[in-house]
Amino acid sequence: MNKSDFAHPQRIVNLRARFDLESEKFQGIDALIVSQMENVRYLTGFSGSNGLVVLTKDKALFYTDGRYGTQAAKEVPGFERIVLPAGSISLIAAGEWLRDNHGAGIDCIGFEADHIPYSAYLTLEQTLDPDDRAQQAVFPRSGDVEAIRAIKDASEIAKIQAACQLADACFEHLCGFIKPGMTEARVAWELESFFRTQGAQKLSFDPIVGSGPNAALIHGRAGDRVLGSSGGPEFVLMDFGCVLDGYCSDITRTVVIGGEPTEKMRHIYDSVLAAQLAALSAIKPGVEGKSVDTLARELLKNAGYGEMPHGLGHGLGRVVHDLPLPTFSPKATVTLVAGMVATVEPGIYIEGLGGVRIEDDVLVTSTGCQRLTLATKELRVVGN
Repeated sequence: MNKSDFAHPQRIVNLRARFDLESEKFQGIDALIVSQMENVRYLTGFSGSNGLVVLTKDKALFYTDGRYGTQAAKEVPGFERIVLPAGSISLIAAGEWLRDNHGAGIDCIGFEADHIPYSAYLTLEQTLDPDDRAQQAVFPRSGDVEAIRAIKDASEIAKIQAACQLADACFEHLCGFIKPGMTEARVAWELESFFRTQGAQKLSFDPIVGSGPNAALIHGRAGDRVLGSSGGPEFVLMDFGCVLDGYCSDITRTVVIGGEPTEKMRHIYDSVLAAQLAALSAIKPGVEGKSVDTLARELLKNAGYGEMPHGLGHGLGRVVHDLPLPTFSPKATVTLVAGMVATVEPGIYIEGLGGVRIEDDVLVTSTGCQRLTLATKELRVVGN
C-alpha cells in the first residue's frame, strides 16, 4: 500500500518508526492497537465516535460499527476498513485478526496502556492466544501517538490558527457587548452564541467568566453575579476558546468594567503582562519548558504577588490540554521543539479583589515563537 493513500501518510510513517523503540517501561512491538478516540481521529481523519486502529509494519486496519460504514469509506482512505455488526466489540475483532496473523510475524502486540481498562486488557489477552500466550503476547505502551501529536504539522497549525482568529474576533465582540448590569452567565452565553454562529463546532471547554472578586477564582464558572455590582471599577476575567475543524483555541483576556482602573489594578495587570511578555521572549527550540515557567513565576514574585498557583501553560491541539503536557510548569520535563503549540498564561489572583490572567496560544518556531492569538493585550475599560 502506497503511503500516499492515507489521509495523513507521514503520521503513519512516524508511528511505525516507534515500533522498534524500547525503554525501561516497554519493549519493541510488531503491531499497535490504537483505541483512544482522539488518537484514532488523528491517524485516520475519522470524525465519528467509534473507531479502533490496528497498525502493523505493513498493514493498517480500521474498525468501526455499522453506523459509520459510509462515513468511514469517505473519511478513512488507505486503511483496510472493517465494519462490524451492531453489538460487536472492535477490540475483540481486532484481537482475533491479530491472533489469526500470528504466523505473519505478529508476536509482540502493543496496546495504549494509558487508555485501555484492565478488564479490556484481560479480554484482549484471552482473545489473542488462550492456549499458549508464550507465543503471542500483548504489552503496555505509553505515549506513542501522543509523541507524534506533540509536533503539529502544517495542516494542524493552519487549523489552530483559524480557531485562534475566531477567538480573537469573539473577544472584540465581547468588548462591545459587555455592559454593567449583565450577569456573568449572560456574557458566557453570548460568547458561546458568537462561536456557534461563526461556524465553530463547539467550545473548547466550559468558559470562565469571573467579575469582581470572582475573577480571583482561577477556574471559576460563570454565575449570576452582576457585572459592576461593586459600584466601582472591577476586573472581568474571561477564559474561553472554540473548536474549529477539529482543533482548539484557548485565550484569556482581563478587562475592567465600572470605571477607570485604580493604580493597584494597573500594577497587577502590568505585572502579569510583563511576566507573559518575558516568557514569550524566552520560548525557542532547545529551551526547557520548566525554565520558561520559572522565569514568569519569579517575575510575579518579585512584583510582590507571591507564588503563581498554576502552571504557565499547556499543549494545545485536538484537545484543549494536548501534548506536550505539562509544557510550562515547575514539573515540566519538556524540551521545546519547533512545531509544538502551547498556551502561555500567567496570572495573579487576590481574594476579595479579583484577578488577572493573560493567555495566548503560541507556536514554537525554528527561531522563537509565533503568537497565534493576536487580540490586544492593552488594558481595556468596557461597558461605558
